[in-house]
Amino acid sequence: MAKYKIKNNFNFRVKRSDKKRPVVVVDAAHLGGAYKGTFVSASTLDGAGCILPLAYGVVDTENDCSWTWFFENFKNAFGERENMCIVSDRNESIIKSVSIVYPNVPHCACIWHLWKNVCSSFKRSKKTLSDIFYSMAKAYRKEDFDKLMAKVVKVDHRVKDYLEEAGYEKWSRVHSTINRGRMMTSNIAECINGCLVDARKLTIIDFLEEARLLFGSWNYKNREIASYTKDTLGRRFEEILIVNASKSSKMKVFINFIDFLFYVVPSSEYIFTVHEAGKRYIVCLERKTCTCGRFQHDEIPCAHAIAVLKHKNVTNLHPYCSDYYKPYALEKTYEVVMVPMPDKDDWNVPEYVLDEIVRPPRYRRLAGRPRKRRKKNADEKITVNNNCCGQCGQEGHNRRTCTFFPKED
Repeated sequence: MAKYKIKNNFNFRVKRSDKKRPVVVVDAAHLGGAYKGTFVSASTLDGAGCILPLAYGVVDTENDCSWTWFFENFKNAFGERENMCIVSDRNESIIKSVSIVYPNVPHCACIWHLWKNVCSSFKRSKKTLSDIFYSMAKAYRKEDFDKLMAKVVKVDHRVKDYLEEAGYEKWSRVHSTINRGRMMTSNIAECINGCLVDARKLTIIDFLEEARLLFGSWNYKNREIASYTKDTLGRRFEEILIVNASKSSKMKVFINFIDFLFYVVPSSEYIFTVHEAGKRYIVCLERKTCTCGRFQHDEIPCAHAIAVLKHKNVTNLHPYCSDYYKPYALEKTYEVVMVPMPDKDDWNVPEYVLDEIVRPPRYRRLAGRPRKRRKKNADEKITVNNNCCGQCGQEGHNRRTCTFFPKED
């Protein structure tokens, strides 16, 4: 029987270190070469906030069978880890395959794709609810989430019903059953697809080689950065720590000051109250928690915790950060190198692979020139009027109404 299916190709780049937060982002992109197919990938972020591709492959199309095959191979290499979750768009095949291969691993939705679904279903409310939705999805406290949801109900109660049906635990940070960190979207997978947009026009073998070269260059660059990152956290998270430290300079810590309206008697040397803009936040240094929610979710001292540490004359904040962001964990992530592929003449191909006949898939070529760029939605298009004056070059007027150069009589 003739086979019209592109042979599945799976390439693993899974690190054996446990110094990675098990938040896996998966996505797919169509190939544009002579023989159609779909590129699927799984990736995460390292301790410096850089993209870390874990595995990738090529399947015939994005269906239940292909995604189940992908997750089965991924599970054999990556395994099932504690506090692991899988982030993607709301593709039904991905959701179904995750429930089959990873029944104990929650599936989380990309908040950007979820919001686009809301926009397509409730077009009249999208402009009013855009900022509210993203603030609600990234809220650290349930009290803030409930206040924002009340605003949503006032605008359009149908949006609230739709988001509730989707499951708060799938897209809301505060309702999530695991810690997603700062990966609320599938942007890192979209970035990989964007970097390979030209390579996706090549044949399968050439495309996979381009993908390997791209990921290999990232691997080398990130390993080099990790080698001289000794005294600070990863770049992205060190910047967050600096921003939180600057915010903490505006706060005050009160301990046993009865003259003040708000004061606290610590139950131990680790518990403090921080006042900010008339609000009180309780910080526990022993458990690394704060009632604002940022300390325990980001696993980096929030502004309130830094204010307490400054009060205690603690200058080194890194012990209160997660080990995931520290230099030795970053070095551990990239200790396994990507071995280059040998020359094609030196490949040791098994006989059963050589005997297998794989024919190109049947497909009907669409009329017209193939589209090279993704078709953007109306709200993504930015129209800018850059009309300039022909005499002075400034914007806002033309040559006839120009006042910079005097008119000749």
